[in-house]
Amino acid sequence: MRRIVVVGQPAPPPLCFHEFARSLALRLGAHQVTRETSATLMQAEAWVGSERVGVFTESLFRQADTIVWLHFSPLAFLRDWSARTADALRGIVAGFRRTSTSGQVRVLRASWNDVKRSYDHLMIAPQMYALMGHPALAHARVIELRSPRQAAFWLMTQRRRSGVSLRPGAGSPPQAAN
Repeated sequence: MRRIVVVGQPAPPPLCFHEFARSLALRLGAHQVTRETSATLMQAEAWVGSERVGVFTESLFRQADTIVWLHFSPLAFLRDWSARTADALRGIVAGFRRTSTSGQVRVLRASWNDVKRSYDHLMIAPQMYALMGHPALAHARVIELRSPRQAAFWLMTQRRRSGVSLRPGAGSPPQAAN
């Protein structure tokens, strides 16, 4: 597992495929690539790319040996939206108790539009299953992660499984330059 493409739908962290790809690249010590990345960087030993569901860059998928599909259930987005609503209600209640809200950390959560988009992406699933089973992707291993908890656990286990080890004292990997 050296060249990975993360596929998912746009959403706020922690449900976003782009953030997951960035975290995976940092965890593995690999380059993070985009469709605009130069061909020389694509020849690097290890890289992680990300694509939105339904948008595929041939060069990424042709060279990838692993495809990670963040196929989260709409319930994950609904739970995150419910937590957002609860946070907003707590903020209103806290606003009556104190006059200053400085020092609070704002957590990004799914909006109602994210919930609706997740149901739309649920309808794309049959086409995605057909695509992942296409003979052109027979060389790639497909990993489908169905919930944010499963994705977080899988991400946590990756350095050990990947065979890639960071040098002692190494910082974050270099990011792809356009």
